[in-house]
Amino acid sequence: MSWAYKSSVWEAIENQVILQITMSELLIIFCIGAGLLYWQSAIRCKEIAVRAARKECGLCGVQLLDQTVQQVKVSMSRDVSGQWRVWREYRFEYSHNGDDRYTGNLTLLGQALKRVALETFDPIIH
Repeated sequence: MSWAYKSSVWEAIENQVILQITMSELLIIFCIGAGLLYWQSAIRCKEIAVRAARKECGLCGVQLLDQTVQQVKVSMSRDVSGQWRVWREYRFEYSHNGDDRYTGNLTLLGQALKRVALETFDPIIH
């Protein structure tokens, strides 16, 4: 067998392997990729929400309890430029003196903070 024959056979085998990927497999790969991107975005947004809650609690002189936020709602909405963004609402708890518990809420549109509201203070709209 000549070298040219072996390489042409190998190329034919590679082409068959590449062509055997079906549309359903491509769809599965796309869905997994989209899910990973959404998960990464959700983690980033939660970090932004935790930082915003800490900052707001610090500005108001209260204590953020449990050092975290919990997501309570996810929806889609358009921003001021008309692009679709994920609208996320988070809830957190804070205390004035450590004996009481109050609820705070914050809203993100995409990765932009839109609103922070503490139960015992007036809401701040950004």
